[in-house]
Amino acid sequence: MTNEAERNELQSHFPYMGLKLNELSIQEERLVLFYLKGMSKAAAGRAAGYQNMENVYAIFKKDSIQKAISYLRKEMVEEAKFDRNQATNMYLEAHRKSANATEEKNVVDSLCKLHGLFAPDNATQININVDKVEQLERLSDDDLIKIAGENSSYLEPSK
Repeated sequence: MTNEAERNELQSHFPYMGLKLNELSIQEERLVLFYLKGMSKAAAGRAAGYQNMENVYAIFKKDSIQKAISYLRKEMVEEAKFDRNQATNMYLEAHRKSANATEEKNVVDSLCKLHGLFAPDNATQININVDKVEQLERLSDDDLIKIAGENSSYLEPSK
């Protein structure tokens, strides 16, 4: 159920929507509020007290209703923005509330990843395409080392 505070909040946005105060009826305001809370058009119409659903769909086509919905959706998107600064603040709050050193370390690691402070892992990856594992099992150590891109002295311990 929409209350008076929600209607007042909606009406406070009217000048920014290009609407005049009382341009929407109370029932239309309630319709918009219910719709923006996630209800379908039909459900919002029933919740706002409309009996005829065809009338509800016609009301949604009105320019003033379209302006209100469009503006309020943009406002909702702006409120939901999540960026690096918000993530950093959340991590710092988690660090402050951490119970032990492990939790603190995990937060610091996450902060470093977020801000790109970790050097990328430059480990060499070797991809070998083999039809059957048995083929590899039959190869000698020297042949396997050659496939891996190393020379045969790779297995000899260095002094």
